Amino acid sequence: MTPTAFIMALQAFLTLVPSGLLPYTRSGVTDRVARRGNTPYIEATTSVSPATSLHVSNSTDSLTTRCYGVYGCFSIDQPFLSLARPLNVYPLPLDVIMPDLCLYTRANPRRCQRLRVGDLRGVQGSGFRAGRRVKVLTHGYLEHGDKRWLKQKMVQEFLQYDDLNVVVLDWLSASGPPYTQAVANIRLLGAILGHFLLDLKETVGVLPSHVHVVGHSLGAHLAGYTGHYLRARGEALGRITGLDPAEPYFEGTDAVVRLDATDATFVDVIHTDAGPILTGGLGMLQSVGHIDFYPNGGITMPGCGEHFVDSVAKEQGNIPYGLRRFIGCNHIRSYEYFTESINSGCPFLSIECGTWEDYWRGLCWQCGQEWARCARMGAHADTSLNHSAHTDPLHGGGSSSTSSTSSEGRKMYLITADDSPFCTYHHRVSVVMSFTRQARQHGGDMGVFYLSLFGSHGASRRIKLNQEEIFFEPGNVYTYMIGTADLGHLQYVLLEWVYVTAYYNPLAWRLLSQSVVYINRIHIDSIEMQERYEFCGLDMPFRSGTQRQLEWQPVCPGQEPPPGASILGTIINFDVEDTINNNIATVNSGLNSLGNGQLINNLASSANQAAREIMENAREIMENARRRIGVHKKRRMKDKIGELGRWWRTRKVWKFFGGWNERKSSQRG
Repeated sequence: MTPTAFIMALQAFLTLVPSGLLPYTRSGVTDRVARRGNTPYIEATTSVSPATSLHVSNSTDSLTTRCYGVYGCFSIDQPFLSLARPLNVYPLPLDVIMPDLCLYTRANPRRCQRLRVGDLRGVQGSGFRAGRRVKVLTHGYLEHGDKRWLKQKMVQEFLQYDDLNVVVLDWLSASGPPYTQAVANIRLLGAILGHFLLDLKETVGVLPSHVHVVGHSLGAHLAGYTGHYLRARGEALGRITGLDPAEPYFEGTDAVVRLDATDATFVDVIHTDAGPILTGGLGMLQSVGHIDFYPNGGITMPGCGEHFVDSVAKEQGNIPYGLRRFIGCNHIRSYEYFTESINSGCPFLSIECGTWEDYWRGLCWQCGQEWARCARMGAHADTSLNHSAHTDPLHGGGSSSTSSTSSEGRKMYLITADDSPFCTYHHRVSVVMSFTRQARQHGGDMGVFYLSLFGSHGASRRIKLNQEEIFFEPGNVYTYMIGTADLGHLQYVLLEWVYVTAYYNPLAWRLLSQSVVYINRIHIDSIEMQERYEFCGLDMPFRSGTQRQLEWQPVCPGQEPPPGASILGTIINFDVEDTINNNIATVNSGLNSLGNGQLINNLASSANQAAREIMENAREIMENARRRIGVHKKRRMKDKIGELGRWWRTRKVWKFFGGWNERKSSQRG
């Protein structure tokens, strides 16, 4: 069973299981939490019984509303009832889903100091640092607060970065199946966390505006409910970071239902698994924050899609963790990127752009004045990149002021590496084709460019510039955005041209001539380093499969303005897949404008994904056929040569040539 099919089956099963069949009791869950791993707990000390601020009575005001004391009332009517949320239930009782809170500080970096919600004296007697900011970290569906990525990685990275109060919100008792019940539970959990933050203000003096909530998957929407709870009581949560917010039951819904930019003073979101749920995508594609980051386009992350054994190896032999990585690699990339960004010297620099395609084609590459069109993805997304604010984007500097809501709706894109360290330095590469008489006479060719960069700090891997073969025409300029490690100042590049036979397009066939392209120069703009380089190709020919080293020179040969795409090039480069995608996106937008058409939107997106997979399979079949034809031709040629050799070695041939030589010798005599 494929990972996509497994996810679909699992989601369907967990949605249909009645909550009454699930053996959840608060005491049993608490015992399991206490026994997990080897992590010890410290109870917040208090000399008397806790003075609680809770009122836990559950009263039902109507058939569609249920109240939970100080945490408010929750309706299962509109806008929580819609096409995107066909099944709605109430949150479980408080005594069942009450979460655990673990406090970590530099004085107590490894042992969980457990805090009890509503225990004001316990909070006062805890290790909270009143003058320090608070980070609240929480998990998602089918997870718990003892996860390695939370306690052993993200918590420790934050404490290494600064003297902070780091709180892990563990809602294991509410994160189990069915999914619809977990979706309902986080509404109450968000209110519980909001009430706890109000208690912090009262007892320790920590303002909600100094609190940063980081939530993964369903935990991102939980953070949104926390901000909504505080806003309704006249307070403003400082910041929310949504790590790939969950898509099922949230995409396309009303702002009050999901994480939204109004839930905190600053809301930043990292999207890493935004494909349709029917094709395995678990995260949202919709922009929901002040800044939404879409690394690598936000749908498929580099390095994912590997074998199960490799996934287990990355989890140090832990099979359950390896299975989770194998199935949800894209989904977990969001917290891996965020964790790395906390103490990384690499800035995770992103650039604002309309679409991923425009970004990747190098159409959005300038940060503008005072770095206004760029931002740092991850833990430091709220810091300025403005050099006038004494900021060094390469070493994590920046002002601590929170971004204003004037940046609402910004879509930011960047490129990451296949494996840790994920952060890359970005380069805009422009391939300038020659427009000499020789290049024009030869015409264009269809294929792929590969580039390797060499700098003072090392070399990059071999990078494929254009992911799909295109028709390169003389005189035109083709731009691409790539990411590499920190290479320092660039010294030279290694360029390779590979001709690709387009069997589906006879206009690109080379039957009577050899594939050759002529390169005038390679122009590179290094975004983070703010440097420009030109490596001269000197209008020399590049034959298919050959590499050539291009050196930096002060001045490359002059070049006339690009002539633009010819009619032939336009026909050859016409992309049927992009046209279908654009049409489907238009239809989806129209459906959503008529109302909440999320169900139809998902079906259309899934059909779009299926069409894309069909095209990819067709392209792979063509490529395999081309290889088989090439191998077959080589075998036939080899057989012909073998037959000729055998014929040459026959006695008749030798006798014929021997007699011919004797006759020629006698004639000379």
